[in-house]
Amino acid sequence: MDSLKGEIPKYFLQPGYIFISREPYLIHTVLGSCVSVCVWDSRSKIGGMNHYIYDKTRKIRNTRYGEVSLPYLIKIMLKEGAKKENLKVHLLGGAQNPNLGSSLGKANADFAISYLRKINVEIISEDLGGELGRKVVFNNLTGEIIVYKLNRIRSEDWY
Repeated sequence: MDSLKGEIPKYFLQPGYIFISREPYLIHTVLGSCVSVCVWDSRSKIGGMNHYIYDKTRKIRNTRYGEVSLPYLIKIMLKEGAKKENLKVHLLGGAQNPNLGSSLGKANADFAISYLRKINVEIISEDLGGELGRKVVFNNLTGEIIVYKLNRIRSEDWY
């Protein structure tokens, strides 16, 4: 962190990745049909975010799939000292492309909601579905998010 300016470092989260830190970060990503789960424990001051592309695995099990990424995100948070009863979650993404007619975005969003309810983790906000992409900025120190709605995702949105 640049102590002279007081700026919080930024981290761009690529699709299929997870980022968790005790240090303050502005974690940002860009979503279409993908889903990101922002998790925060205000007491232990730890926060993290994932970005998954598909709800369920096809052949290879990795964090591109929600059924791998989301449990792993929660597991790492708890391993780093977060308490399950203190976790708060923002759910974002899951847009539908009307030209493609795909139900991928809805399946991604439905998986996150179902899994978090099953393990009894509190969802404090949802910005899911629709036809617009999103650029998301998550402050892992405060648990705050900013969501920019995008008519189309441009290359400059990625970084």
